Amino acid sequence: MFVLLLLLSLVIIGVVWRRRNAQKHRRRVLHQLRRWLGARETLEPTLQRWVNGLSASEADMLLDLLTGYCTSLNWELTWLFTPQLQKVPALQQALEESVMAYARSLLTSLQLVEEVQAYNAYVALLQKPASRQQFTLVQKLYNALSAQGVIPLTTPKRRWFRRQPTRKQKISAVIAAFDREPASAMATLKALLVTEAVADVQQITGVTRPPVGATPLGATV
Repeated sequence: MFVLLLLLSLVIIGVVWRRRNAQKHRRRVLHQLRRWLGARETLEPTLQRWVNGLSASEADMLLDLLTGYCTSLNWELTWLFTPQLQKVPALQQALEESVMAYARSLLTSLQLVEEVQAYNAYVALLQKPASRQQFTLVQKLYNALSAQGVIPLTTPKRRWFRRQPTRKQKISAVIAAFDREPASAMATLKALLVTEAVADVQQITGVTRPPVGATPLGATV
């Protein structure tokens, strides 16, 4: 029994030791990565601010993404921090340019989160505009776009009788608005989605105001 407990303790100690070493290695690589990115003369200020402003968890995610990207090309991210890489200038240039380009693409994708969400919502609306969920969005869009004048209000023939537009007419008017004035219609859709997201957060957390800068991977640059 004593031997079993001793072996179990040794296994646990080994796991903890390896985990701590792995964490120390990640912190060291992350420090090297930040220092390397900061030393790039061609690095855009926006990208520099983004990388330097990442939280610990976000920086870990960035490190995982860059490591995986390099692995997919049979490269190693840590080659960037070794003087031996200078002996192979063609590989050095390719690795540096590729890592920089991938980092830029990550930042760009994060900056377009709202646009991607709006596009997906618009495509879903086109596919089934009459469904219960999508028609709720159609109604909100119809009211908002009508208030903005993007959807022209029809003048009733008789002032004392104003017929409300039918479900089909609202759908057609909203879709036509996206065809006629896509920028205004898409901006309205984005605003509605943000409002709904904030309302969902408030309902779940009870917070009356969304946290400042709460976007994935620190994309508030």
